[in-house]
Amino acid sequence: MKGIIGHIFLNVKDFNESEFFYDNLLTLIGFEIDHVDEGDFGKLKSYKQGEHNIWIRFDRQKESKEFVRDVGLDHLAFELQSESEIDKTYEAVKNLNVKITREPRKYPEYSETYYSFFFRDPNGIPLETYLQ
Repeated sequence: MKGIIGHIFLNVKDFNESEFFYDNLLTLIGFEIDHVDEGDFGKLKSYKQGEHNIWIRFDRQKESKEFVRDVGLDHLAFELQSESEIDKTYEAVKNLNVKITREPRKYPEYSETYYSFFFRDPNGIPLETYLQ
């Protein structure tokens, strides 16, 4: 049996700011906008690449019987295909006015070819792009 990540939800505090950020970042690395919804619950948007979805959600009801919507995320990592793709993404992210926590570099402690940079989205959620 082999499992894959099917979808990831990111709970955001400012939907419009997050939508601008993720529209720019995710479409740059090959995701397409898949679904948008708004209602009494809040706002929701999905980005899809292949069988993988990343959702951003602003939930007006932070807590329900089933879920607590303000639980954080350690980090979300996007695997890219080359160092040049990572460098291009880095340049684009710098222009989105968010915090870069680690500049692009090799991480031999992870693997011989691991190349990565780390940054935060507008909500402070840690993100990474990497080459394995």
